[in-house]
Amino acid sequence: MALNVGQDFKKRWLNAPETVRQTYQEDLARICDLLLPQTLIQTWMQHEEKAQQRSQQRIDQAYADLKAELIEQARIRKQQALEKALAEKRAAEAAYAAQLQADEEQQFEQQTESLIVLRRHIDQEIAQQTERYQVNPEQPSVDYAQGQRVVIEDQQILSELESVRVRLELEAESLIEQAVTVFRAKLHALAQDEIDYILKNSQFSDEK
Repeated sequence: MALNVGQDFKKRWLNAPETVRQTYQEDLARICDLLLPQTLIQTWMQHEEKAQQRSQQRIDQAYADLKAELIEQARIRKQQALEKALAEKRAAEAAYAAQLQADEEQQFEQQTESLIVLRRHIDQEIAQQTERYQVNPEQPSVDYAQGQRVVIEDQQILSELESVRVRLELEAESLIEQAVTVFRAKLHALAQDEIDYILKNSQFSDEK
């Protein structure tokens, strides 16, 4: 009698769970018992039906356990891939944020230097204007009817110059506040993108 085990038997046998191989060996052992002269065929057949049921249950359970293990391994690989992708994304975002901060700091320094130069220029202009308008000797009151020359008070000139200086300083402070606000908004947007990405990819569907 020839035993037909089919194609790729060795591969299928080695890939089968240990419980399945052991069950098949027990089934073969029972078949071998049938060939013994002292074996009662009727008794053997009565026990064989229950033995086959037990064997099939063990085989089904073994493959069910194998399937569950493979699913769990796939879930772990997926989790690890997601964690790796998330770590890479965080590293890229951190590098981008660092570069962005460096650019913002450089722009801030440049703006600060520009404002310092502007302030020095304003102070220089004020000093020059102050030197030009020295205190004049007291003049009699102007009689416009006689066509006398109008004299502008030094205090009025200094007040106008001070007003210009204050206005320029306020404009400089406004530019600095705008730069800081833009930088904070960019950092907030980066943080919100990372939170959205984590929430989107942190849940897994049940695999069956």
